[in-house]
Amino acid sequence: MRLSLAATVLAIIGLAGCGSKGGESTVTGTVKYKGTPLITGYVLLQFDDGNNVNGSIAVDGSYSIRTPFTGHAKVAVGSPKPIRTDADNRGGPSVDLSKLPDPAKWVEIPAKYADPNTSGKEATIKGNDKIDIELD
Repeated sequence: MRLSLAATVLAIIGLAGCGSKGGESTVTGTVKYKGTPLITGYVLLQFDDGNNVNGSIAVDGSYSIRTPFTGHAKVAVGSPKPIRTDADNRGGPSVDLSKLPDPAKWVEIPAKYADPNTSGKEATIKGNDKIDIELD
């Protein structure tokens, strides 16, 4: 049976630990692929002790992750193609389309970046860190 990328990501996120290592901090930065900011997706930090935390990528390429964990972490980045339909502005409260990713500006990234074991990206989290992620 083959799991979709989204199901795999949800499984990894669901396994995230709830422990604490000395207070909560925030990791922020931008994510770019070949110099172009990603407009959607996620950043996942997989710490050596097995704890995982993640955050979403905003339309300007920025991300923010609140974490109680510090230390060495493998980094994964996923960016599924956004889909915008007329349903985004139908029924319920009005949607500010400027805050939704524009599918025409989406950049596909190699699938290897979605797995912390194959992304080749790592970081050391010390506290409130600014870590820009460059994908090539």
